[in-house]
Amino acid sequence: MPKEGANLFVEPDCEHNSQEHKGCSRPKPGEVIKGCAFQGSQGALVPISDSAHLVHGTPGCLENSWGMLLRGSFGVSMTKFAFTTALTKEDIVLGGEKKLLRAIGYIADRYHPPCIFVYATCITLLAMEDLDAVCAEAEIRWGLPVIPVHNPGFAGSMNMGHRLAGEALFEKVVGTATGKPLKSAAYEINLIGEHHFAAEGKEIEALLARVGIRVLSRIAGECTYRELKNANCAKVNMLVCSRSMITLARKMRDRFGIPYFEGSFYGSREIRFSLRQLAFHFQDAQLDRKIHRFIRKEEERLKKDIALSFRELKGKKAVLFTDGWESWVFLSALQELGLKIVGIGTNKNAQEDLSRIRERAAAETVLEMDADEKKMLKLYRERRADLMIVSSRNAYVPLKEKIPFLDIDQERTSAYSGYAGIRRMGQDLLDVLEQPVWRLVHRKSPWEGDGYGSGF
Repeated sequence: MPKEGANLFVEPDCEHNSQEHKGCSRPKPGEVIKGCAFQGSQGALVPISDSAHLVHGTPGCLENSWGMLLRGSFGVSMTKFAFTTALTKEDIVLGGEKKLLRAIGYIADRYHPPCIFVYATCITLLAMEDLDAVCAEAEIRWGLPVIPVHNPGFAGSMNMGHRLAGEALFEKVVGTATGKPLKSAAYEINLIGEHHFAAEGKEIEALLARVGIRVLSRIAGECTYRELKNANCAKVNMLVCSRSMITLARKMRDRFGIPYFEGSFYGSREIRFSLRQLAFHFQDAQLDRKIHRFIRKEEERLKKDIALSFRELKGKKAVLFTDGWESWVFLSALQELGLKIVGIGTNKNAQEDLSRIRERAAAETVLEMDADEKKMLKLYRERRADLMIVSSRNAYVPLKEKIPFLDIDQERTSAYSGYAGIRRMGQDLLDVLEQPVWRLVHRKSPWEGDGYGSGF
């Protein structure tokens, strides 16, 4: 990782960096992390659908991120192609720079993308490959942007990968448009997310369009290279649920004068806050009135639907066993549906995530730090909860214990954004609680008495 990358561990706009020993921690040798910087960068950049993405490393690195490459994209997408230099032992010993140059030439001549992103990996950094020099030579030879992304896995976690991807975009893409600008609209914003944002961005964009706000680009969401080049034309940047790319937002504010704020679209209270923040930044009376009418209308409809369709959820107790932003982002929606959040178990959260949990959770909610399976099961039983809400990596815990649970994976997460998302979440929760399997699994076997035939 280049020397300037080390500065990303300390971000001036993160509150915890003003506290001693509270900045973003560097990974230690042998430390187990849930995702590496390479995965984080790919998650943020692969949704750029018309660009080519070349992994300079062994085939294993490409296979490790294959799920990200399978994301659907609109239009003609380059992301369905997986490119790698597939370095061998001989390449690592003798050097893989010539092979990288040939790979870039192959992509440029055969597919003609507007841009090629080249991802560094642990192997290429250890072999001291000069990625910048090769990419610069390729730009001159083939006449298209070839952007190096310095994101070896041991540089940090997925969050660090998002920041490194933001650095590449800021230095090489944003504000580089030279031709005719895109057609301007009165209210234009950029949405900035992270790896879960590709599908979620569509839901948010549709909601904003109803109040007349246009999304110019979706950074870390589905977009095109041209849209990102014109991202400096937006009036406001909105960080959606995540602060992992806050460095990009801060630098765009400093260079282009684009203010930014953080918001969420999970739950009507969060939507109301985000829309009012947009109205505040645009300082337009007509837009403010339109947003106010839209919020009032949608919230009235939502309250009626909750009262009619989801009244069985009122008073049900839930325990959350999630990590990162998932630990707080759904709290407002769950509370609006009538659930009581009696416990939250989480691991490796940033200070800001913990602050958001405390702001949204009720006073009686138990927050379990460094949660594991035993702690969460004990909390579930002591608080007499009715179901557990887990992120995909923790789904095996309630499954083994035969506990009703809702698995909030990345695909389902995007379905819960916006007003329609609250209704979808309510229906999914009802489906979980009404499943007869949770009663059947606790009945005794026929040979133990009280068998399955009893009562029929």
